[in-house]
Amino acid sequence: MLSDAKDIIQQVLSPLSYDVFFDDFVGRRPALVNAPNSHRNVLGGHSVKQQLLKDFDRYAPTLTCHANAPKVPPPKARAVSDADAFYALIKEYFALGYTVRIPDVIALSEPLSLFTRALEKVLQTPVNVVAFWSAPGASAPVHHDEVDVIVIQLEGTKRWFISDTPTTFPNRWKKAGELPPAMPKYKTVDVKPGDFIYLPRGTAHTVESTSESIHLSIGFVPLTTRDVLNAALDHLSDLQLPLRKDFGPRADNLAGTETADSTAEEVCEQLQTLLTACQDKAFIDMALQRRRAKMILDLPKLSVSQPVPVVSLHSKVKHNPMAMSECISTENIVDFTQPGEQILVHLGAKESLDFIRNTRAFCIADVPGAIDNQVRVALVQRLVNSGFLQVE
Repeated sequence: MLSDAKDIIQQVLSPLSYDVFFDDFVGRRPALVNAPNSHRNVLGGHSVKQQLLKDFDRYAPTLTCHANAPKVPPPKARAVSDADAFYALIKEYFALGYTVRIPDVIALSEPLSLFTRALEKVLQTPVNVVAFWSAPGASAPVHHDEVDVIVIQLEGTKRWFISDTPTTFPNRWKKAGELPPAMPKYKTVDVKPGDFIYLPRGTAHTVESTSESIHLSIGFVPLTTRDVLNAALDHLSDLQLPLRKDFGPRADNLAGTETADSTAEEVCEQLQTLLTACQDKAFIDMALQRRRAKMILDLPKLSVSQPVPVVSLHSKVKHNPMAMSECISTENIVDFTQPGEQILVHLGAKESLDFIRNTRAFCIADVPGAIDNQVRVALVQRLVNSGFLQVE
């Protein structure tokens, strides 16, 4: 729930406050927090190096890398037999001057998974986490990222060089004729374990490792104006058949180098339809609700205890800590979406489902609504089966 998400994020940001972070930094300028924080220190688990090496079978085949001025090609990512072989592979990268990039490490620790899920809740957008493992003296080329980045230094030390030039908010794709970023003016920032950096997307920077070091790069793009407009257009296309039909009089209408005069007329006509629809606040609210549901559905499925517990009327249950949901009522059905799964529920159970979504822990017998006890148990059992609820 939103209050839980804000609390989790605040713990990681401290001593920087949640509101100051979003008021003064996100989408505006870089932030640096050099201060002890136990919640940041545990994002990599008890020992981030050992945790990464332990999951050799997951990470070794997916490695990528970078170097400031590579002289020879990097090693090939490959499956390895054990943690020692994984470390030997990483050392191969180091010997050739490369920093190792380990993608998709959200599951590195429970605190990291919870922090990223909290960000997804407040930002309404997916979050990705990459680990960078560097040898002493390794450096990166000057570059910018197409996503906002939260950096958590976990082991060793690094020196960051961060541009003073305001970001231009680049799109995720390369623009025609886009040149590498320049960095005529910059700040130098030294970080140690537990330190926190935030960089808005498009901020030019480079990094030098001053010891063997590991940091997390937590990437996201907050909901943009383009995203909101696309959500409105997607929702309108569900309501308006012309938006779902082929554009123009025939499917190859736009294949030529010149377009017919009718093309601009049709675009303007449909944009006017969208503008008219957007005068209704309820239309915008539903468009954004549907977008949230799609985003949640695209997240990985929730973990489920094995064997799956069987509940009874007097069982006590609670939300999975990673649970997040959206609930859309139509004339015929309640559409309940959780990470990786969409569940259709009878309209008569809406009051019960709203209670379940908004109550962290409860006894099944206390679920309200005009349903009988057999349905109460069945509804909760379905959400236990999907991982949304856990038996206490």
